Amino acid sequence: MLSSVVYGLFHFLEFRFLAIPFLPIATIGTAVAFYVGFKNNSAYDRLWEARKIWGEIVNISRAASSYLLAIVQERRNEDTREKTKTFIYRQIAYVHLLLLQLRKRSVWDDTHIYTKISTECFSTKPFEEEAENQLRRLCPSEEATSLLSKKNIPKEMIYQQMCTLTALKEANLIDAYEHSDLMRLCNDLYAQQGKAERIKSFPFPRQYAYFSEVFVSLFIVLLPFGLIGEFAKLSESATWLTIPFSILISWIFDTMEKVGDTSENPFENSLNDVPMAAISRNIEIDLRELLGESELPEPLQATEGYLM
Repeated sequence: MLSSVVYGLFHFLEFRFLAIPFLPIATIGTAVAFYVGFKNNSAYDRLWEARKIWGEIVNISRAASSYLLAIVQERRNEDTREKTKTFIYRQIAYVHLLLLQLRKRSVWDDTHIYTKISTECFSTKPFEEEAENQLRRLCPSEEATSLLSKKNIPKEMIYQQMCTLTALKEANLIDAYEHSDLMRLCNDLYAQQGKAERIKSFPFPRQYAYFSEVFVSLFIVLLPFGLIGEFAKLSESATWLTIPFSILISWIFDTMEKVGDTSENPFENSLNDVPMAAISRNIEIDLRELLGESELPEPLQATEGYLM
């Protein structure tokens, strides 16, 4: 609409003063491109770090469960095997609860179109209800009740894993070296959870996000005033090209701005989130398969082309 108005005033009403030199606009465009590039790189770093965190959680879950299960199978102790199953099921519950905690609604997560679309594609329940369902499904009843009263349930579950390992050591069911190795893996889980919570609790700085949008909007507004003078130099009949080229260039800059905007907070229930639900389901399948179970849940499939 803006470029059409500029073209109409310039071509039909001959408001020639609307044509401004393109050099300052090009300078602004170059600066805006650098600024948007910085924002997009920073947003991608946050998204990729979030994905690496969940990759590490996958590796640690598999390593800790396989390690402990291998020890149990070697020693053929029924009590140890039962405690190991509890340990592995608690680890499955841990990844599901961490997912739910990271996707708890924040003050900045319900304004973007991708968040709104995701709520239409994927049904969500309150955190408390989902947390209770997962804990009742995977943990002993008394433990589930106790965990539900905690402020940070995943943190408490790692502590319970450490207590289980210490009890096994005190009962001489695992030795000091095995205990140390497994405790180190639990510490690694704490580290990865802390990194995820840092991304969750500290959004992309608003000053960078806000002024990026302002600068792009300013450039888009100025663009047709610079283009129409350049096309007028070719011929009077070419000034209509201001409209399609303004639309094209504006769309490119606006899209670059939106790409960063939709990637900056990877745990906010957006369609561009890290697919934590799919990763958690894969962890559950892997760990229950380690236990020799045959009735396993199916991997999550994409809904409307999106995998959460």
